[in-house]
Amino acid sequence: MTDKLMSRFRFCLPAIFIIAAIFLIGCATSLPAGDKLPGKNENGFTYPKYFEAEFRITIDSAKINDSLSVQTANSAIPFGADPVFRLWISDFITLPNQKITEYTYDGIAPDEVNTDFENGNRISFWDLSRIIGKPQKVVISRKFSGILYDYRPELSPKVTLKDYDTTDNRLYYFYTKSEPFLEQTPEIIKLANEITAGRETIKDISGSIYKWVYGRMKYVYPPEERGVLGAIKKYEGDCGQYSVLFITLCRSVGIPARQQSGFSIEKGGFGYHIWSEIYFPGTGWVPMDASNKDGYGHIKNTQLVASTGMNIPLKHIPAWATYIDQDAQGNRTDFMQFMTTVKSGFSAKIVTERKLLKLEDLK
Repeated sequence: MTDKLMSRFRFCLPAIFIIAAIFLIGCATSLPAGDKLPGKNENGFTYPKYFEAEFRITIDSAKINDSLSVQTANSAIPFGADPVFRLWISDFITLPNQKITEYTYDGIAPDEVNTDFENGNRISFWDLSRIIGKPQKVVISRKFSGILYDYRPELSPKVTLKDYDTTDNRLYYFYTKSEPFLEQTPEIIKLANEITAGRETIKDISGSIYKWVYGRMKYVYPPEERGVLGAIKKYEGDCGQYSVLFITLCRSVGIPARQQSGFSIEKGGFGYHIWSEIYFPGTGWVPMDASNKDGYGHIKNTQLVASTGMNIPLKHIPAWATYIDQDAQGNRTDFMQFMTTVKSGFSAKIVTERKLLKLEDLK
């Protein structure tokens, strides 16, 4: 999975100010108090790995470009509008399978830090329009460390759809609804029912969908079109397309499902990756990676979550922003990994880096 900007075939303009905000959540290089040593335990969390990393964005020569301000047939940017450069980053936070022990932004603090009230993401925001036209090179650096766990919970073979609390609007309704990129069309609902016919337990229903998606989809990057409607045209795409198809099929039969966007630590670095989760009564959110043969109910200790959910709400998105040439539309962005930007009226030299500084098994 590559940067979301590249996945839409747009030029990527990352952030530009040195940020300063330190979020310390304690620091550890051994197992947290109360955690067991590597190996099987009753909670399904095993084989912890300690990591240290740095994500860096370097921007040079951000200059006004009048040609980018001209309104075109594919752009809603007002003619003659001032240059705009706004940036959002979903901060790494502690989740069941990952414990962030230190998280540091160097430099100038973000203009705002908000919590996504729908999915629980912590999102930092900068309006960087003021630096356009200034000659200096600007760097944003995030240094962070933490512990990642291999997670494979035991799932009851007896739990059924009747065990969901269907009156819970914040969970059941929200994560079974149809929404952009996860549209539950009659065709998809029919397909979901055919795949799960005869299955009664949540484990069997979700397992049949997982096996079907893994076996039916073909990995192709980049996909021709993002979202489940693009995935079902040829049943091909990258890990994000596997995810949206799995999520939509689960939702179509009444299983709450959502996306997680992040990174896979491989070959000494961070590769983009996307997978899913389903809500399992009595267990909670369970990882599902339909692009991985061993991805049913399993997340590796090399997967780092950047954000949860799709169609994530963001503040300060210009009214003219659309997915045609921006990362956001209608006060939302489809998903968040490295960064989300809205920009117009300027050009810049951009370099992005993701460095793995340390990765070691905890004893």
